[in-house]
Amino acid sequence: MLVQHDTAGAIGWIVILERISLAVVASWVICSFLWKSFEAFAPTARLALPGDSEDDTVVHQQSRISTILPLVRNLIFGGIFAVTSLVILSALGINIAPLIAGFGVLGLALSFGSQTLVKDVVSGIFFIADDAFRVGEYVDTGKLKGTVERISLRSLRLRHQNGQIHTIPYGQLQAVTNFSRDWSTVKFELKFERDADPEKIRKTIKKVGLAMLEDPEIGGEFLVPLKMQGIQDVTENSLVVRLKFTARPGNPSILQRESMKRLLPALREAGLDLASNAVTVRSGAAGAAEAEAAAANLALAKKPAAAETAEAEG
Repeated sequence: MLVQHDTAGAIGWIVILERISLAVVASWVICSFLWKSFEAFAPTARLALPGDSEDDTVVHQQSRISTILPLVRNLIFGGIFAVTSLVILSALGINIAPLIAGFGVLGLALSFGSQTLVKDVVSGIFFIADDAFRVGEYVDTGKLKGTVERISLRSLRLRHQNGQIHTIPYGQLQAVTNFSRDWSTVKFELKFERDADPEKIRKTIKKVGLAMLEDPEIGGEFLVPLKMQGIQDVTENSLVVRLKFTARPGNPSILQRESMKRLLPALREAGLDLASNAVTVRSGAAGAAEAEAAAANLALAKKPAAAETAEAEG
C-alpha cells in the first residue's frame, strides 16, 4: 500500500510538472514567434545622435503600424505572462478563482483611486487611434515641442532639438500640432528699395527656384518651387515682397536657409538691392535752387557789413 501511495504521488508530481512544462514551453514558443514577428514590422528604434548623419535634413519617419506595434507587443506579453502564471498555480493545486476575483476588485479600486492614471490611459488610446503622432515625427503640444521618441500606454516622450527629453502624460495634452505630415509651406519676406522693379524681382526669384528644383541633393524635397507670391506692403523706404515654397515635411527651415543663400548673390548680380534701415532725406530741384539763392543772399548781406566795419576801424 505504501509503495502504491508513493507511486501515485510520484505520478501526480510528474503530471504537475508536465502541465507546468507544457505551459512554460507553449508560452515561450508563442512569445518567441510574436517577438520575431513584431521585430519584422517594427524594428528597434536607434537613438539618433547629433552628427550621426552627414545631412541633418534626413528624417526617419515610421509608419503608423510600426508605432503602435511596440505598445501592443507589451500588452500581449503581459497577458501571456499573466495567463501562464495562473496555469502554473492551477497545476500546483491552488484555487485561482479567488485570485481572479481579487485582481478584479483590486483593478476596480485602482481605477477609482487613480482617476488621473485612467484619464491618461484612455486619452492615450484615443490619441493613438486618431493617429495624431508617430515615432519620429516633430510635434508641438502647446507648451513643449520635440520629436516623438517613444509612445507608451500612459505617456509620450519628446526629444527637444537641443537634446532635452520631455515626458508628457496623455491626460495633459489638449491639442497636438504635427509638423511631419504630407507637406509644409514656408513663407518669408524680403525688403527691397522702393524704386526696385517688381517684374525683375519676380524673374530673378523664379530663376533661383528653378535652379534649386534641378539640384540633385535638394530638388526632390520641393513640391512647389520657390517663387514670388506678390508685393506684401510698401513702406516709407522699402518694397516688401513675400516669397513661398512647398516642400516635403521634415526640415523646411534648411531649404529656407539654402534659398536665402542662393537669392542674395542672384539679386546682387541682377542689380536689386535690399532695403536699408537708414533714413534718406531727398529734396527736389526747386528746393535745391532755393537753398542756393538763400546762400547767395546771405553772402551778399555779409559783404556791406564787413566793408562798414573796415571803414570804422580806418
